[in-house]
Amino acid sequence: MLRRCAVILVGLALLGGCGEDDACMPGQTLEGNWDLIGYADHGVWAATTGTATFGVDGEFTVAGTLTFPDEPVDTLFVSGTWSMSGDRVVLTTGDGSGEWAVTFSGKEATLRLVGPDPTNVIRLRRGPC
Repeated sequence: MLRRCAVILVGLALLGGCGEDDACMPGQTLEGNWDLIGYADHGVWAATTGTATFGVDGEFTVAGTLTFPDEPVDTLFVSGTWSMSGDRVVLTTGDGSGEWAVTFSGKEATLRLVGPDPTNVIRLRRGPC
């Protein structure tokens, strides 16, 4: 579970900056605050709670919980660095790095781990700016 959590948190570092209006629509960056609204590990979705913060200094933190079907609640806390180029984000923690493809839709962002395996997905929604 700890490895799964680390992969999740590395993925959370990808989402957009605030606009000038109150809707705080994401831009094509990760900077700012996000709510963790979904996580899948090899196609199995977990119930999630938590937040992710991506700083302009290239550092991120993710804190919350994950609950996979028929498993106990896992506490989630991951921190590290992030960098973004185009639609790709690299998240690095003490456990290593991962490259994620990012798509944006309204106030949400979806990150998909690049590579054949594991197929992990992180969904985020813009939180308070």
